[in-house]
Amino acid sequence: MRLCSLQGLAFGFGKIDSQTRNPRLFFLAQRSNFAPFCYADLNRFRPSQTKRHPWYFGIRPTKLLMSNLTRSFFSEKLQPATAHGRYLLYTVLNGLIGFTFFRLLAFLQEWYQLQYLPENGRFWLILQSFLMGLRFDLATIAWMMLLPWALLVVAFFIKRQQVVLWAIAFTLIIAAFFYGFFCCAADLPYFHHFNTRTTMAILVSAGTGDSDFLWEMVWGEWRYYWTLAPLLLTSGWFLWRQWRGLRKYLPQQHAREALEKSWWELVLLSVLLLVAVWGQFSDKPIDTATAWFSDYAFPNQLALNPCFTFTKSWLAHFDPEYDRVHFMPDQEAIERVRQYLGITQTELPSPIARPVTFDTLPARKPNVVIVIMESMSTAKMGRYGNPNGLTPFMDSLAQQSLSFDSLFSVGIHTFAGIYGTLYSMPVVKRKHPLVEMKPHAGMASALKQHGYQTIYFTTHDEEFDHVGKFLRANGFDRIVAKPDYPKEKILSALGVPDDYLYHHAIGEFNELYRNGKPFFGAIMTGSDHGPYVIPEYFKPRHRQRILGIVEYVDWSVRQFLQEAARQPWFENTIFVFTGDHGVTVEKHYDLPTSFNHVPCIVYAPALLGPPKAYGMVASQMDIFPTLMGMLHLPYLNNTLGIDLLHQQRPYAITYADDKFAVIDKEYLYVWREFGVESLYHHRSLNPHNLIPYMPERAEQMRTFGQSMFQAAQFMRESGLTGVPEAAAKTKSFDTLKQ
Repeated sequence: MRLCSLQGLAFGFGKIDSQTRNPRLFFLAQRSNFAPFCYADLNRFRPSQTKRHPWYFGIRPTKLLMSNLTRSFFSEKLQPATAHGRYLLYTVLNGLIGFTFFRLLAFLQEWYQLQYLPENGRFWLILQSFLMGLRFDLATIAWMMLLPWALLVVAFFIKRQQVVLWAIAFTLIIAAFFYGFFCCAADLPYFHHFNTRTTMAILVSAGTGDSDFLWEMVWGEWRYYWTLAPLLLTSGWFLWRQWRGLRKYLPQQHAREALEKSWWELVLLSVLLLVAVWGQFSDKPIDTATAWFSDYAFPNQLALNPCFTFTKSWLAHFDPEYDRVHFMPDQEAIERVRQYLGITQTELPSPIARPVTFDTLPARKPNVVIVIMESMSTAKMGRYGNPNGLTPFMDSLAQQSLSFDSLFSVGIHTFAGIYGTLYSMPVVKRKHPLVEMKPHAGMASALKQHGYQTIYFTTHDEEFDHVGKFLRANGFDRIVAKPDYPKEKILSALGVPDDYLYHHAIGEFNELYRNGKPFFGAIMTGSDHGPYVIPEYFKPRHRQRILGIVEYVDWSVRQFLQEAARQPWFENTIFVFTGDHGVTVEKHYDLPTSFNHVPCIVYAPALLGPPKAYGMVASQMDIFPTLMGMLHLPYLNNTLGIDLLHQQRPYAITYADDKFAVIDKEYLYVWREFGVESLYHHRSLNPHNLIPYMPERAEQMRTFGQSMFQAAQFMRESGLTGVPEAAAKTKSFDTLKQ
């Protein structure tokens, strides 16, 4: 039956027969074949079936008309002849609706990112994003349907067990799409936090110890609960639709045409399904790089399907080389790094080890306390332009200290911040260096050689991220964690709040001071991480918890230093405040600088002289060598960090799971493992890729970053990151050169 012409519909009207009271639809355009069909359907329903509701005569014909329009949109010649083919297309349509719904939710959640798009091109960019998203959705659905479709094809050719095969296909379809919708729901908070779609990186800290802390933290995060509503809604709707389709198409499987007239249809649909799996007419299948159709991070990321990105990375992680880099030969990387760091010695077993001495300066042994603050980005501080007044004390503290204002973290996870700050090495890809348990010559072991006592504090379970075991094996005498605090002080899965953590640490420092030896303490805070818990005794000015918690963190630092100032060891102590990583406050890029730009405030007015601000580019890896330079203590620097008071680095580097960045004061270079690279002028927040205009600068930054990460990987895998005596027993620089 042909679809009735729009002309025929335009002249149609409804009328009630006064004798029979049957609703009848008349069409003045007699050329339409649709009128008799509508009339026949409407005539089956009588007023007695609807209790003669007055709305019945207007709504029911309209509803039936739209239903018939939907069923008749394609001619019968274009519809699949088999019930199997019709069920396939029916499922694909339902899946596209479900995935588009989640993409719409992601768009509404990130609505504020429209400000980063050009005003006159926003609509077109978002439209392109949704259209591109349909391609990724279709490819994802095609993968999901391969096995169920194969079962339906088998059911077409055999006469027995057809119902069983349909039931198995139905079960597989439901399971696959429930998994897909779960990926989309889990991606909503992940996308908001990391500004990237979900991959295997979401599990980077899962199973890193004997602790259940990660799962307790996730379940305690109330901000994630809302995603259960769209997950249950979409899953329930999809189940209802598929069950309805099964009941409709299963009885029709025996009403198919003769085999010789229908087999070609199954072959054609199978070919189309394989083409959809490939995703594009190219020699390469659809990939994450396909979504990079513009210079703007938001529409590019929005186009991706989270089920596609997570599953692709999950399949890739079975490759043993998945978490390794192959930028250049190890020897070439080492030679380049030695050149960058100005290393000329070759007699030491480690290729980057260099002895550092201060012959003309007297050594001193003050206490050292490093506070690694959870998620403390410079974007939260008034000193760097935040207008909300969240950190008045830290802003004033920076004015009384040595402040390194252009320092960047080596990663975007807490374990990366701990590793980069205390051991001056970068993370590489999704590798978790604390789990590998390789020996490392960091700050704790260097200070222990000079008679220091070492202690580390965390708010929660020490087993998470394998922190306790790694730190004990690499220079720390004692780890203070959740079991060491009173139970009434533990407020959430994150353990104790920051102000009590500082108070407890001061008590431990007093004990160490009484031993008559200098001490080195590292404190890892936790309050500025979800689930955010603000103690009842602190009243923030801002109602938004995410802002109020920053106020609380700043107040806790004030309480800490005020209490420390009353202790006998205060005047002889160097305090360092930095961040493990930042947060995505602004999202001009898929890896915004606010995610890695962290403060570094060195406070010791009685020891370091007048305050001073340093504007040179710095890395988290430089904190350890710079402090050793302030102490004038000789040591062997076997890291990629430098002493910022005596050296300068051209760039800072950071690795964020599937991409790395190289940063200087003006430019941001981003390399992505799926083959897309960009160069931005981050100082002006220019969103355009400048590589076509500045290829030499991009090449310099790319080579620097790749050399550093390749060398760091070689050092760890070769066991050369520890003290040189231990490294000499494993593999020497001479072996590398051979």
